[in-house]
Order: sequence, then structure tokens, then C-alpha cells
Amino acid sequence: MQKRSQVRTMMLLAILGAWGVILRFFEFPILPAAPFLKIDFSDLAVLVGMLIHGPVGIVVVAFIRDAINYILQGGQAGFPIGAFMSFTASVVMFIPTHFILNSLKKVNWKFKAVLMSITLTVGLVVSMSLINYYVALPIYTTVLNFPIDDYFGYILAVVAPFNLIKGIFLSAGQILVIKIVPNLLRKRNTIYPGYNLLKTN
Repeated sequence: MQKRSQVRTMMLLAILGAWGVILRFFEFPILPAAPFLKIDFSDLAVLVGMLIHGPVGIVVVAFIRDAINYILQGGQAGFPIGAFMSFTASVVMFIPTHFILNSLKKVNWKFKAVLMSITLTVGLVVSMSLINYYVALPIYTTVLNFPIDDYFGYILAVVAPFNLIKGIFLSAGQILVIKIVPNLLRKRNTIYPGYNLLKTN
């Protein structure tokens, strides 16, 4: 019975990974100065994976989504930079959410919602800024000849503002998902045990 439950859980996570790929097609730019930076809501599929299987759900759904996306679309000059950054962003955003929901069960929901929004947004901005500075931009400028001389200035003007806005969008989506989805999962007995007593009122 337990093995059957594990198989069902992994199948759900695989389906969510595929949904993440589909959701990524509905992306849109938000900064006129950088139309190549786009927001999508595929991370919400990763969040649902977390609600089903905790941190493992985050890693599995994000990996499936980004692996499929890399296979379908490739990477910049053959490098899986975008896939790596996408996977890292999902883990950095939602691991704190897991610990907040799992550890602060008796804390007021509104406080948890604010705390989750802050950790998601700050984690996204900081992690993407660091990866761009030390990994992505050096590869872009060296291999792809991107005309960027001032990494720090570019991050302050483009990368950080974009991820700040993206973090705000995803924080709103995160709150909505956490208020709605756990009740649906409880009815199907597929919610992660640590969230079984989660209250959002």
C-alpha cells in the first residue's frame, strides 16, 4: 500500500513537471529595457509539488520542468544556464516557504504570509544577482559576446529590478495557491504530512 502511494506521488510530481513546461509557454516581459527577461508562472507547479511531497517535491518538479525545457529549447551556446538558474530560483524561493509552513504551525497566518513573501522575493533577488554576476554574465560576455562591461551596474539596473517584480508576482500567486490547494489535496489524501494541519485564516 505504501509503495503504491509512493508511485502515485511520483506520478503526480511528474505531471506537475510537465505542467510547469506548459505554463512556461505563457510568459511575458515586464521591463521595456530588457524584453528578453520574462515572467511565467511555472514555479506555481513547483509550489504544488512542495505541498504534495515537501522539499523533495520542489526538487523533483523543478528538475523535470527544467530538464524537459532544456531538451526542447536547448541553452545559450549549448550551456544550460537558463535551466540551472530556473532550478536554483525555485529551490531558493520555496525551501524557506516549506520551513515556515512546517515549523511555524502556531503562528498567525497573516504573519506567515508576509514572511513567506519576503523570503521568496529576497531569496530570488539575491540568488539571481549572485548567479548572474559570477556565472551567467561572464559566460554571456565571453562566449556570446554580450556587450556588458559593468556587471554590477547591469545587475542593479536590470537583473535586481526584474527579479523584485517577479518575486512580488510569485508571492501573490504563492499565497493564493497555499490558501486553495491544500484543502483539495487533503480530500485526496495527497498532502505532505507537515502541512496537514495548515490553517490559512
